[in-house]
Amino acid sequence: MRKCDSFMGRLCLLCFSNIGLQLLGFVYRIFLSRFAGAEGLGVYRLAFSAYIVIHAAALSGVTMACTRLSAEWSAQGRAGAVRRLVRRAFGTFLCFFICAGSILLGFRDWIGGTLLGDFRTIDAMPIMLVCIFLTGIENVLKSTMIGMNRVDNAAASELTEQLVRIGATIALLSMEQTADLGRIAVLIFTGMAISECVSAAMMVHMYRRMKLPAASAPPAGKNPFWNIVLPVSASALLTNGIASAGAVVLPARLVDSGLSRTDAVSALGIVSGIASPIMLLPIALLASLCTVAMPQASRYASQHNRVQLQHFTSQSLFATGIVGIPATALLLPLAPVIARLFFYRAVPVAYFWLIGLSAVLCYYQMITGCLLNGIGQQQFTVTTALSGEALQLVLVYLLAGQPHLRVYGYLIAQCIAPLCVALCNLVRLVSCGALVIRLQRFLGAPMLCGLAVWLWTRVFYSFFVGWLGGQWMGLVCAVVCSMILYLCFLRLFDIKIEKYLSVRGRPTHDFMLFY
Repeated sequence: MRKCDSFMGRLCLLCFSNIGLQLLGFVYRIFLSRFAGAEGLGVYRLAFSAYIVIHAAALSGVTMACTRLSAEWSAQGRAGAVRRLVRRAFGTFLCFFICAGSILLGFRDWIGGTLLGDFRTIDAMPIMLVCIFLTGIENVLKSTMIGMNRVDNAAASELTEQLVRIGATIALLSMEQTADLGRIAVLIFTGMAISECVSAAMMVHMYRRMKLPAASAPPAGKNPFWNIVLPVSASALLTNGIASAGAVVLPARLVDSGLSRTDAVSALGIVSGIASPIMLLPIALLASLCTVAMPQASRYASQHNRVQLQHFTSQSLFATGIVGIPATALLLPLAPVIARLFFYRAVPVAYFWLIGLSAVLCYYQMITGCLLNGIGQQQFTVTTALSGEALQLVLVYLLAGQPHLRVYGYLIAQCIAPLCVALCNLVRLVSCGALVIRLQRFLGAPMLCGLAVWLWTRVFYSFFVGWLGGQWMGLVCAVVCSMILYLCFLRLFDIKIEKYLSVRGRPTHDFMLFY
């Protein structure tokens, strides 16, 4: 496939790909909610807590090393070193995977029954390991290709994987038609394994077509691979472990607050399987920016180009605000309607407000963390991420057990932790000379735009429901009109997206939201 040479080209391609993935994932969750119900989603979320811990331990540091080092070495013309990097990454992943998998299988009864608090999660653990093994093959090659600007390969693999996952999971659940929630979790992970098998095969084929030259002699001095892998893997293991503990602690604390175990697991399913997916729809755009921002910042840092680095970090933060805040504001008035129409569930409006605030703060945490990783500040991001997750876990334990808060305590904790982490990351970027703070640009303009979008979305929805007499048409028309209004606001700020979408062959520092 063709290599995307410009930053804007890579960003746009990933944006379109991730939007498609997010929409497909939304459809996927709709089907899961109808087959499994709220309690089934809660059981699956508990099992998934073990999955993400092993995934993080085995892959997070390896994939970050692949992205960063492949970006630097390919820019230096050292394609042979990239080939060696892939081999080393596969060997490291296998070692981590074998260790983590042995622990999971050896202690799965204790992990499922005691640690996760639900014996129905145990049966899903073997197929869970198959998913992680196949995901490792895919992610090592995908992260390397992203670092080498081959984002088109990664996009094609992700879209194919999501389509296969939806089809396989729906087919399995339709054929089985079981009421056993543990069995439903097994079928969901089986569908994931089938899709990962397809995407892993695609990535292997694409990597072979790249025909990288034979590995050259390793450079003298310290090995940067381990300097990235070890701290990032340790951080991801601890961070995701604490985050997963939060999902496990929540049902237990809800039971302590007076709910039954069934209601507590159902509450977890509603938050993680219905409300959060709706409010996190804009993450497709922000994840694209983060994916390409880290290797781009790494290139500027390796070239010691402070002026371009400061300009790039400033534009990245502005893009995060001007996309994340208005997009979240657009969803707030419509989220309860979406939950009723698609998931057949009435979700409290306050859930969406708190999750929306948490989402915006997480977007800033994501972009600041990626920029810091790009300029070689992995140890700092390790510390802040770990501290943030620990803070969130403590707050969940303290707040979710209060009878007058319950789920709201969990959501409040999800707002406080990313706020603290994002502020620490911003201070670090400034102290490293990679950023000059401009609050009016980073927060003022995005919040003004978001407020206007929120107000007008409410007006549009009320008007179209009254005029057309149906919630479906009112929802569609409100979304379309609000998006048009949002684009008009961007023009008021003299941001011309279409100009950058239509340009080809621009230098790699071009950015979609330049004035």
